[in-house]
Amino acid sequence: MSLPHALLGLLSYRPATGYELKAAFEQSIHFFWNATLPQIYRTLNQMRERGWVAVTVEHQEGRPSRKVYRVTEAGREELRRWLAAPPEIPQPRDPLLVKVFFGRQADPAVLAAHLKMWRAHYAGLLRRYEEEIAPLIHHYAVLTGAREDARYWSLTLEFGRRFARMAVDWCDAALAVVMQEGKAHG
Repeated sequence: MSLPHALLGLLSYRPATGYELKAAFEQSIHFFWNATLPQIYRTLNQMRERGWVAVTVEHQEGRPSRKVYRVTEAGREELRRWLAAPPEIPQPRDPLLVKVFFGRQADPAVLAAHLKMWRAHYAGLLRRYEEEIAPLIHHYAVLTGAREDARYWSLTLEFGRRFARMAVDWCDAALAVVMQEGKAHG
């Protein structure tokens, strides 16, 4: 994924400051693509140089001025071009799966600890998806006036839910095997 395109997508809903974009990122896209605030500002500057966004400075009394970015027509065209291009197929790289692959050579208690950590991570994500993110979709649909887009946002949420559920279930099954192996060698 391309950070500029994610930012163009967010800005297509409404103008925002870099800080507001980071907040929107944290409550949406960050579950499948993360970016730091410095990366966002650096990318916004590059996008401005390309003519994809325009910036206005809003002066505030008693507070620092703020830069508000808005997508330009060239930015909208770039977003449409990117959306039409086929996505890259992700290349899996997962250190835990490599450890599990060679797990027979590991201490079963250590491998079980790794699996429990992974399970806890995905169980926590699953809770967040179910308790926090669904209401945020509704909130942002109302805030941005993008009610029709919320259906697509919900599709990404459903992918996250299913993936997290699968990871939790897989960890449970893997833990059962590893614990059984530990008893056999213990």
